[in-house]
Amino acid sequence: MKRDRYLQCYLALDKDWPLSLVSITAQQSGPMFTSIQLFDIYFPNKSRQEFQRWKSHRLFSNWQDDIYSMSDEVFQFHWPMIAGALAEVDTSS
Repeated sequence: MKRDRYLQCYLALDKDWPLSLVSITAQQSGPMFTSIQLFDIYFPNKSRQEFQRWKSHRLFSNWQDDIYSMSDEVFQFHWPMIAGALAEVDTSS
């Protein structure tokens, strides 16, 4: 995987976001977005301490800012649904 694959996909979209990305972004304020259940689905082997850091980051950060400064690996950890939606767009183009 290229180091900035998600950033390049995001920049290529401009304002033409796929429905999956719009839907995920619209749900960011919902309780499921930072739930332990969601974390366990994506990261079943991570600790509760890692969950707390993940949850705090998701509550107080924005993926549209993070995408410019994070490596793909870190971005995928903090924003797995967004990364998945961007990967779908990348493979379909």
